[in-house]
Amino acid sequence: MKKVLILTTALIISLITFVSQAQEKKDTTVVFNEKKIFIQDSIGQMKVQIMDKDSNEYKKVYEGIFTDDKTFERFNVIEEIGFNVPFLKKKKKGTMEPHWAGFGFGKLTLADSKMNIGETGGVPLDKGKSSEIMFNIMEGILPVFNHTFGITSGFGLDWRNFHLENNSHFLEEDNVTGVYPAPAGVDYTYSRLRTLHLTIPLLLEWQPMFGNNHKFYVSGGVVGGWNVKSTYRIKYKSAEGDKINKVESHGLNTNPLTLDIMAQIGYSDISVYAKYSPVGVFQKDKGPEINAASLGLIIHF
Repeated sequence: MKKVLILTTALIISLITFVSQAQEKKDTTVVFNEKKIFIQDSIGQMKVQIMDKDSNEYKKVYEGIFTDDKTFERFNVIEEIGFNVPFLKKKKKGTMEPHWAGFGFGKLTLADSKMNIGETGGVPLDKGKSSEIMFNIMEGILPVFNHTFGITSGFGLDWRNFHLENNSHFLEEDNVTGVYPAPAGVDYTYSRLRTLHLTIPLLLEWQPMFGNNHKFYVSGGVVGGWNVKSTYRIKYKSAEGDKINKVESHGLNTNPLTLDIMAQIGYSDISVYAKYSPVGVFQKDKGPEINAASLGLIIHF
């Protein structure tokens, strides 16, 4: 129990560190465990770079460029820097291993505060386009019972893309965010709210022994998140026929902190996850009363 309390305290301290170092501006820099994470959100793309401290200088170990049409990622990393490289993880038989680090992709929907999935609160969500992307960077596990149960934690990034349909968009007026139709004569081809969270999970993981391995696993718990960036992008053609692609607004009264309930079941390096957030997408009385929910796959490192 003492180890669990120490781990929990460390997670809280880490989250406070993220909060103090994340900045509400177009480019965000977060420092964690001698690593620098640069997040740049510009028109048309989002870029993420991870720099690791080697002696007295920082070296780039990861770069990801995410656009609405494609994703580019590149690793310049070896295991000695402190986190695992995809598909190079050396697994030991008979020992517990965490299942958090990896790439995840899921379909995103809305719910209400009573966990009624699909209740959109009047928000015209395009469920076919709305999605969630996770890049979980670090992980660790603390065995608590007979190398069958353990507490998993780590650190990650979570992008959520809420696409609206019916030629509408989110707009803040009088400090309250609402859904409004496009201006007269404008036909949106793209209308999307994107949030980026730094995440820390606290999951109870069960790994029964089959033979001499822990390949099958089930986990559940909570994932805390700090909202470091929220942007709203629209695309349309002007009256002159020019293509307009711009970030229309930032913030929009989205909640600065979130807490997701997460369940995961998997075998080896692939798992299925489901998440529901009892914390609303927007701050209370400052936007639609909607909650996020998602279902997807994770490929683990």
